[in-house]
Amino acid sequence: MLSFIGVTMAFVGPFTKLGLHRSSVRFYSQFDDTNSGKPLSVFYTTLFLGAMGICILIAVLFWGIIAFLGPERVGGEEMYELFWLTSLLIALGGGPGMFISFLRVEEKAKLFTSIQAVSLTIKLALSIVLVMVLLVGVKALYLAAIYLQCVTVTLAIIVLWRQKKLILASFSSVFLFEALRFGLPLVPAELANEISGMGDRFLIQYFMGMEAVGIYSVGYSMTSHLKSFLTVMMFALTPMYVKIWEEHGRIKTQEFLSSVLDYYLMLGIPAIVIFAYFGGDIVVLFASEKYAAAREIIPYLTVPLLLHGPISIYTAGLFVNKKTTTVLYCTLSAGLLNLALNVVFIPPMGLVGAAIATFISYVVLIASVNFFSSRYLTIRIDFLALFKYIAASVAAVLLCRLIHIEFFGVVIMKVLIGVLNYSVLLIIIDRKIRQKARVVFEFSLLRLRK
Repeated sequence: MLSFIGVTMAFVGPFTKLGLHRSSVRFYSQFDDTNSGKPLSVFYTTLFLGAMGICILIAVLFWGIIAFLGPERVGGEEMYELFWLTSLLIALGGGPGMFISFLRVEEKAKLFTSIQAVSLTIKLALSIVLVMVLLVGVKALYLAAIYLQCVTVTLAIIVLWRQKKLILASFSSVFLFEALRFGLPLVPAELANEISGMGDRFLIQYFMGMEAVGIYSVGYSMTSHLKSFLTVMMFALTPMYVKIWEEHGRIKTQEFLSSVLDYYLMLGIPAIVIFAYFGGDIVVLFASEKYAAAREIIPYLTVPLLLHGPISIYTAGLFVNKKTTTVLYCTLSAGLLNLALNVVFIPPMGLVGAAIATFISYVVLIASVNFFSSRYLTIRIDFLALFKYIAASVAAVLLCRLIHIEFFGVVIMKVLIGVLNYSVLLIIIDRKIRQKARVVFEFSLLRLRK
């Protein structure tokens, strides 16, 4: 039930944003100049109020559709109530969502991470109390999320008001329409991306039933959480390369993005290899043997999802040149391909077929956006370094296979040992890594002495 509602909301999500979160990244530099004559309050006020208004409008439309369909057509009374609570989440989501975008353009990654960590902790604590103590049931997750959204939107308004960034008189309909004109082509692109990533759930339900959706969603979610962890470093990437593009031009932007991609691959390649090998055991550890069937799909999902992580790098050339329509075509093509492949693969191959369809569609998406974006920015890959990352990752996993002890949670220990093995092997075989490690060590030693 949770997975089905989550997938439904994933398709509604792009319409609640209308591309404004992407517009905030692209247009921020035009206001971040005291000599430009464009007050920052216009930027913050227009986008914040615009985002809130759009979310409220979409929430009303969403609830109208749910009310029109009625409980019988949405899965029963319980699902009907959950969708009603979800509409409240949509209405409240505009302010917090745009506030997070503001942190991104301001490159406040530490504050963003802190807010996310605190929010998740509070949401988890509230959910546990509501489920285990008050026995509210599944609704507890949504009630906790609604409470958290109320607190977050209130704090966002207070913070922006005190910083004199939220001034009602600064609202500009002209800038709002300009931002929407840039962001709207990205709505179908995001929608197509959701089709590529989650559309298979509907087809899995059609061919295999709701239980199969749950098993597939667990495997997919585990890999997505790992991807989210690795892409934290990408939080402030887009505003950074947009600023470099405008101040230093193409060459410096290419060098910066190539360097960031190399760092991501240094972390992403071992994550792919280690999680592809141990991911099934991790799923069983956290989700129980009921979801053991997710083991066989983990390797197929790990590779495309983690390689998709630096998508903001692959599309950088299109983004800085405002070629967002090309992104739409690429993501739409990949999404439709995913659906077609699911129809072909699921009946004979089951969940593995859905995972293979996801693998192929993501590879096509990454290849296509890279092809078109390279006309404007060329991102270079250090293939020798890439080979070293792969070799060290495979060797780390092979060394972990020598561990034959068994106890509850041993897989976590093996993963940690695998990460340690990879780090040591990479330091041994890569001179650049040794130099960077030495700099970090000397800096840490200097800080300790102080």
